Amino acid sequence: MRTNIYLFILLIFPFTTLLGQSNTTVFDQANAAYNGGNYSLAIEKYEAILNDKLHSAEVYFNLGNAHYRLGNVAESVYYFEQAKRLDPMDKTILNNSSFANNMTQDAIDKLPETQIDLLQQKVLAFLTLDQWTIITLVFAWMGALLFFMYRWNNHIRFKRLFFSLAIIFVLTTLVSLGLTQSKLALNSIQKAVIFEREIEIWGEPNTRADILFLLHEGTVVEVVDALEGWSKVKLANGSEGWIQNSGIKRLN
Repeated sequence: MRTNIYLFILLIFPFTTLLGQSNTTVFDQANAAYNGGNYSLAIEKYEAILNDKLHSAEVYFNLGNAHYRLGNVAESVYYFEQAKRLDPMDKTILNNSSFANNMTQDAIDKLPETQIDLLQQKVLAFLTLDQWTIITLVFAWMGALLFFMYRWNNHIRFKRLFFSLAIIFVLTTLVSLGLTQSKLALNSIQKAVIFEREIEIWGEPNTRADILFLLHEGTVVEVVDALEGWSKVKLANGSEGWIQNSGIKRLN
């Protein structure tokens, strides 16, 4: 009951973070339209902000909410997924995204994951790729500085201290570098959302091949290959097949 009330409040009052002086008015107009129940106008205003190349988790989140209120399954899932890519730790976004996914028809079980995999996912989601990169560079710079201080300090006590700290920062840099590479690989995964109410998944990239299974609007897939109007997609349960590009919309 508390979860339903929470969602209701979030759907009534969209995020109101400002996106910059030039688009503040449009953002405010979109929020006003949303709060007034004019979700179609709100969508139009939010999309105008995106057309100005101002992408933010707040705009995508509000678009997801507006489409959710209109019952647009695929659009709602798509924009919540976009918001999650920009702010993967936001509980509000994650909560509403799960509600949107509950509207989808396809029930796809994920492949089992180890506790280490789950822990790594949580750690990687804590920071963006840029933030992980900056942290890695800071650790590397500190390690180099401490090693320099170790080399040029003649005091035995301080040399031991600088050497120990340098080793710690070098090891920390290696760990941070590994996490940064994992984050880069994670961000490189191309995902898409099914936008057709029902669409065939084929064994090969042509309509003469066997139909393996059907998917429905709102299902999130991973794009693993592409060939002249077709995309090879992979589901969370490991199933793969080819789909026509007209039936999906890729995440940015």
